[in-house]
Amino acid sequence: MAMGDTLILGLGNPLRGDDGLGPAVVEWLRRQGLPPGTVVIDGGTGGLDLVLTMMGYRRVLIVDAAELGRAPGAWACFRPDLARVETMEAAFSMHQAGLAEALALGAALRVLPEEVVIFGVQPAQTGWAPGLSAEVQAVVPVVGQEILRTLASSPQVGGRDRYETGSEYGEDSDHR
Repeated sequence: MAMGDTLILGLGNPLRGDDGLGPAVVEWLRRQGLPPGTVVIDGGTGGLDLVLTMMGYRRVLIVDAAELGRAPGAWACFRPDLARVETMEAAFSMHQAGLAEALALGAALRVLPEEVVIFGVQPAQTGWAPGLSAEVQAVVPVVGQEILRTLASSPQVGGRDRYETGSEYGEDSDHR
């Protein structure tokens, strides 16, 4: 059950290099102090259970390592409808479900929060080694600051949805 209006959900595994970005940003945000009504959760490597984690919140901000096709440390901010689910050649297993599948399930069940925003950062490496690369470590406070700005602002900027393709954080801009 939701304990606030806004959930910040950090995803990833700190034992897999830059996949630990989400938990690192969550820890950074906890040290900053957050507005009342904001809940911060390290969601680990959650699968379909993320739907239940997000239920009951009006707004969910998700931070995760993401394959953006950009230089390591580049980041983007986007809505779930701009995220792509990569097709898997092997047979699908529920044990392979991740954020994209959880968002698709939540949308199909009509239980997603009113506003879901994803902050994705291009990883340099995600092998079995703890610790973030220098490129990704450098953007932890940058992404954290952008999340704090998002908390303080409306999702509508200048009458346009600020997370649409081609806007402030569109497909063709690199943030570092």
